[in-house]
Amino acid sequence: MTATRQLLARDGYDQLSIEAIAREAGVSRPTIYRRWPSKAHLAFDAAFGQPPDYELLSISGDFETDLRAFAFAVLTFWREPVVEAASLGILAERRRDPELHIRTQQLLDERTRGAFRVLVDSGVQQGRVRTDVDVDMVYQALIGTAFYTAHMEPDSDIDDTADRLCSLLIEGAERTHPRRKDQV
Repeated sequence: MTATRQLLARDGYDQLSIEAIAREAGVSRPTIYRRWPSKAHLAFDAAFGQPPDYELLSISGDFETDLRAFAFAVLTFWREPVVEAASLGILAERRRDPELHIRTQQLLDERTRGAFRVLVDSGVQQGRVRTDVDVDMVYQALIGTAFYTAHMEPDSDIDDTADRLCSLLIEGAERTHPRRKDQV
């Protein structure tokens, strides 16, 4: 796994090959293929197989603080060199590989969406978030912005992006937010 992570960070997903990984790891290609059916599956495990070194979710009792910490963690995660290098290639491959599609969906649903739902529930209990907020849409806005920023604006400041994103999300989710015309 170390060889794959090093090659991803150094050369990127497009230049990654089973042959290069085998050479770097000092093993044969069949050894790698016994465990992983494709480069995409191996890259997925290298990029997403280990939990991050930081806490994705912390509940302090202050929704805004917790949301900012979550947004910062997600932005940091997508900026990790191995994750950033692998994610676009895996995203393309998952359309052709049903098993990889399931694995990526489980990662997003089990690891991050579940944690985000707990965070929003905490905001509802604190009276900061409307009970009818569309949690999935807020989640998609956060994850989509983080992913876009990592790949399209890699030099943007994570702290600033987290602050601006949280301000936007909080304004949309706040309990005092006016209702849309179709909800009146």
